[in-house]
Amino acid sequence: MKNEVAQNSSPAVNSPAVNPPLRLPVFGALFQKLNNALFSVAGVQLLLWEAVAYGTLLATAAAMRLWDLGFRAVHHDESLHSFYSWQLAEGQGFRHDPLMHGPLQFELNAAIFFILGDSDYTSRLLYAVVGTVLVMLPIFFRSRLGRPGAFFTSVMLAFSPALLYFSRFARNDILMAVWALGLVICMWRYIDEGRHRYIYIAAGLLALAFASKETSYLITAMFGLFLTLWILYRNVPQILERADIHIGETTTVRAIGRIASAFFSQRGSLSSLRGPAAFLLLLITLTLPMWSAAIGILQDTALLSWSNLIFVTMDGGGVVGKPTGGAILIAAFIMVTLMGVAVATGFLWDQKAWLIAAGIFYCIWVLSYSTFFTNLGGIESGMWRGLGYWIAQQDVARGNQPWYYYFVITPLYEFLPLALAIAAAAYYWVKRQTDAFTIFLLYWCGMTLLLFTIASEKMPWLLVNIALPLIVLAGKFMGDLVTGIDWRKVVSFEGLLVIVGVPVLMAAILMLALAGTGGDGGGLTIGISAAFSVVALAAVGVVLARRVGVATMAKLAAIPAVLVLMVLTVRASAMASYSHGDVPVEMLVYTQTSPDIRTLAGEFRSANGYEGEDNGISIDVDDTSGFTWPWAWYLRDSSRYHASYRNIDGEAIVDRSPTAEVLLVHSNNEEGVATSLQGLYTEGQRIRHRWWFPEHTYRDLTLDRLASGLVDRETWRSVVDYWLFREGVRHNIGSEDAYVYFDPDFPQNFKPVASTE
Repeated sequence: MKNEVAQNSSPAVNSPAVNPPLRLPVFGALFQKLNNALFSVAGVQLLLWEAVAYGTLLATAAAMRLWDLGFRAVHHDESLHSFYSWQLAEGQGFRHDPLMHGPLQFELNAAIFFILGDSDYTSRLLYAVVGTVLVMLPIFFRSRLGRPGAFFTSVMLAFSPALLYFSRFARNDILMAVWALGLVICMWRYIDEGRHRYIYIAAGLLALAFASKETSYLITAMFGLFLTLWILYRNVPQILERADIHIGETTTVRAIGRIASAFFSQRGSLSSLRGPAAFLLLLITLTLPMWSAAIGILQDTALLSWSNLIFVTMDGGGVVGKPTGGAILIAAFIMVTLMGVAVATGFLWDQKAWLIAAGIFYCIWVLSYSTFFTNLGGIESGMWRGLGYWIAQQDVARGNQPWYYYFVITPLYEFLPLALAIAAAAYYWVKRQTDAFTIFLLYWCGMTLLLFTIASEKMPWLLVNIALPLIVLAGKFMGDLVTGIDWRKVVSFEGLLVIVGVPVLMAAILMLALAGTGGDGGGLTIGISAAFSVVALAAVGVVLARRVGVATMAKLAAIPAVLVLMVLTVRASAMASYSHGDVPVEMLVYTQTSPDIRTLAGEFRSANGYEGEDNGISIDVDDTSGFTWPWAWYLRDSSRYHASYRNIDGEAIVDRSPTAEVLLVHSNNEEGVATSLQGLYTEGQRIRHRWWFPEHTYRDLTLDRLASGLVDRETWRSVVDYWLFREGVRHNIGSEDAYVYFDPDFPQNFKPVASTE
């Protein structure tokens, strides 16, 4: 490990051996001269094509994320995040609650509200800006991805349906994507170059991750496990050889002792650690105290159940995630002990470097969890309940999705990086490309999918975590593919045939597979034509493969295939983010506030000059089934609205006759209040408060259903119709509704829109 940096270093970014300038012979010397010119942007040197390409991509990504951000109805979760951010901006403070994850997004949103004002648009501005930053991060990863690979990664990050949708959504998942990718970049830049600045940046990113969301624990554990396995792989053979263990001749205890002695002899002191070992030490020592609540996993096992100690309070037993009784003292002892171990280990490694990294980490973490020292209790809450709460929630399994949920939603939206990642795994296996970085990307993809599949809570926004490593691996693979292509063959007659023929072949195969299904007329004619096209194009492909070689043919065919999937990706992104942003024909749209709420809120705003009670609009909201949200956000302005939230049923109406200008009643309570409201209000109009995707379409999937579906062409037709057009689910959308009643004098022209969807 003494030569860790040297052994794992890669050539400099500008090394022609790894990142050659793009050379197309059809352009002249002038282009080559300009192409080789370097442009420095934020300390990063870009070639001409990179500067133009990244600049165009940045403008496009920003426009896609910032355009009409406020049009979609505010989701339940968005309203929570926005409302408490607004309260903080208004000087009402903030207290950390792990139910809403880390405090960072609230503090950043509050700053935006303070500077730019509060609105639906500005409530999503943070996430749109961060999502745009994510697109540009691969610029700093070119030393590993290569110049073309980094750019392909940026393109897929820009147009990814999941990443685009949740860059326009007030949740912290897109923040976590930036922190995670930044951490990966710093890890490999430190391993390659050995500069301490990368561990300082990594410490800051790690703090931001832990201040954002508890998925930071999964990310830290995942990266730490890879580094551990890598270190063991590199050192175990030498350690075992030095231990001189002979099976059958050495006792177990003596073998363990010899291995430990050989390990420390091989490793030397902690101060000698560099590369992967040093970065692993940093991950462990900076975050070790945050893992204290992990003891709660054992409290109901045979190891601790006898003690009756409650380290993590479950639902219904007090403050969820906190220790109680005698466990409080033990919990404090665990945290202090782990902090001491972390500090001592860091000092033994590199006192100065570790102190700087720890200072960066804890300055960010403490400031965030204490909300800049206005809530000191947030430090204890973040240190213990951040993990403890979500340990307690594992049995709750929010979303109640089947184990294969991500195997359904990933190919639905992230089909391009998924297909490329699978191809990359096969390609690198055949090529025997076993360098640590390629293995890491494959590990990152597989382990992320495994961990989020095992985790009990499965939600569409967590797809961001799965899509990210798939895109990075796909980008590297595309870069390797492009740099390995002889571009003279692309512009040849054979190359042009392949470029044109592959999309036609893909369309012909689809037509052949679906011919005669769905009640289409002319199925036989279409089927025969498609079959003839497939056979003819396949024959042409065989001839071309013999002429240019199978490997070259495969690389040439990949280009148009990727372009077709890229077009479909852009289309899927546009449908999810713009056409169906708050309409749950998309699986990304999860229990979404309906457009009726947005339209009704618009009616309230347009009646701003109405002289209601106390010169404002008085609105009573039935808080049954959590209907307080998102109205608490929409009606936050107390100078304009006088909103109250209570249960409104028949008994409540008798006890307290309504005087508000507007009444919003849950549909379950409407029958009991309708008679009492006659003559006092206009006839109630039914609106959809929240609605959701018809999950029965993919739940309860068994091997028998899957097998029968694979051979049923009508099932294939239904799947393709949904995949391409989102057809076949709209009539099954579920909803939870309300009724709105207006004072006869209230100026309005409200017409529900969601009921017509």
